[in-house]
Amino acid sequence: MTTGKRTARLRTFYLRYRQELFSYALSITRNRATAEEAVHTAFARMLEKPRTPLRLKAYVFRAVRNTAIDQWRRERAGRDAYLELARRPAGGGPGAGRFGDDEALYQALGQLSDDERECIVLKIHQGMTFREIAAVRRVSINTAASWYRRGLERMRALLEKAGVD
Repeated sequence: MTTGKRTARLRTFYLRYRQELFSYALSITRNRATAEEAVHTAFARMLEKPRTPLRLKAYVFRAVRNTAIDQWRRERAGRDAYLELARRPAGGGPGAGRFGDDEALYQALGQLSDDERECIVLKIHQGMTFREIAAVRRVSINTAASWYRRGLERMRALLEKAGVD
């Protein structure tokens, strides 16, 4: 694939998934600026590579994840910024507002383990399959499904405890 075609493919991918990638990075970093930087850094690194991976979606989400984790560790972003996760600007694109505006829901999401929260965000908010989540996280499909199931069970219990239907 020529450099021009490769760049065009990455650009098309970026335009299609930028909001989902940002939301995913935000769920890890809990900081808007750090999340944006993680997405841009991951794409800049990909442009330097000689080839584009065949399984581009899983590769890009994994690259953004790794970059976001590295940045989060360096900057020790604030723990409370995860509340911004589903609060997108007007015209937020696919999946905007799927978590709703209920503060109790955000609080419950924030009380999950990192693995559970990340899996729920990828499954519900990004619409990924367990196979895609497993590829991003480099775990088995069963592990991804377990994180999702346990996370939903914990959220349900937390919301019931908070008196939310």
